[in-house]
Amino acid sequence: MKTLILYRSSTGSTQKYAEEIASATHADILPAKKFKKKMIADYDTIVFGGWVMGSKIQGIDEFLQLWDYMNEKNVIVFSVGMSFPTKQARDDLISANLLDMYHLRYYMLRGNFEFNKLKFPYSFLFKNSLKMIANSPDASPDQKALLAVKDTPIIYHDEEGLNRIISIINRLSAIPQGDA
Repeated sequence: MKTLILYRSSTGSTQKYAEEIASATHADILPAKKFKKKMIADYDTIVFGGWVMGSKIQGIDEFLQLWDYMNEKNVIVFSVGMSFPTKQARDDLISANLLDMYHLRYYMLRGNFEFNKLKFPYSFLFKNSLKMIANSPDASPDQKALLAVKDTPIIYHDEEGLNRIISIINRLSAIPQGDA
């Protein structure tokens, strides 16, 4: 069974996870923007990974527009963001991205935050938010803690979540076609 890993990454966390999944499962890998509808027929399992901003998995809408061509495939979606992967956070992302409308597997991974890797307009928006927090006498301790994030990257690698996705893909690859 052939597997394709697609990803949409802004600062590299999602791409790194996608590359690790592809390496561990001997899958093909592509940035989502290079994916073409005609490629679907070549794969039994299609995995999409996207980063989260404002409860939205970036690139998921474009990916799911091809659902009618993938609904007979094994489809896995993973997201990478700063939220801790709790049941409530997972449920919120499923709801916000309408994933419950599709027959797919969804996994939430924790990612990095490195201010120096942000591109415009996100760097501009984040910098302005930090200025507002720094100048606000009403800023909460949690908000003030964000001020340190600009100079101190948050590096996180969700080994457990990554291994769960790899295990599922390997299990699906062992199932004869038509039984998944």
